[in-house]
Amino acid sequence: MADTWYVVQVKSGDEHELRLLIENRSGNDLKGKCFVPLYEEVRRSGGKCNIYFRRLFPGYIFVESDNPQNIFENLKKVPEFTKLLGTVEDDGTKLFIPIGDKDREFLQTLFTDGMMHVSYVHMAKNGRIDKIVGPLANYKDHITKLEMRHRMAVVEAEMFEKKRKVRFGLWTDDDPTLPQLQRQLDIFDNDENNKGDVLTGTVAIDIGIHVGDKVVDETGIYGEQIFTVEKVDAKHRTVISSFEMYGTTARIELRADDVKVI
Repeated sequence: MADTWYVVQVKSGDEHELRLLIENRSGNDLKGKCFVPLYEEVRRSGGKCNIYFRRLFPGYIFVESDNPQNIFENLKKVPEFTKLLGTVEDDGTKLFIPIGDKDREFLQTLFTDGMMHVSYVHMAKNGRIDKIVGPLANYKDHITKLEMRHRMAVVEAEMFEKKRKVRFGLWTDDDPTLPQLQRQLDIFDNDENNKGDVLTGTVAIDIGIHVGDKVVDETGIYGEQIFTVEKVDAKHRTVISSFEMYGTTARIELRADDVKVI
């Protein structure tokens, strides 16, 4: 895997098309991933919270490569698709700019497999946050906006040499159980709870869901999104499922009792 991340800026909405272009024209120059980071946005409807998958940084594509110049030379042949971030050399040539170590470390605390999941937040009786589990936990002191009713927090952070606002989806005790988040809460409360938990694609107990199945979430939390089952944990009756959006393959954990094979 390449050691350096680069960022490419494109017109919002064209991320998937540019990602395919980069992958098709890069050959061996693309050593790692090319992806559009996503996040779980929470919206309330009819008194219930639903999760929608959104682009974390609309108009940005992240690329791992050790030869970005070759990729750039190929992209220049289709300038209508791209507007690259970067410095300008004396001849006017724009270059990919690598993401600095500080920016990369920040981004890696936000998302896993290209997805930033919701964060659990608990409010004390005095109206202050007394517990956070998830990506927001590292940035409690940088929250500039908090709307618990709308399940949203905004953090202001320095990134790509300018201040940017990053939006986080929130989950609370009033919302349905999310297995992936519940595991983190169990670890937070008692590290012993996670010992011995192993997810495997081969199960001794048939719960009617198998690797490769297409499923939908019947609770409505994830709307009509279709997921592909990658792993099954029969003991805990959960499934690790994936979906692709804007070229990012993201994974979430669902309760087996909440999904239906289609």
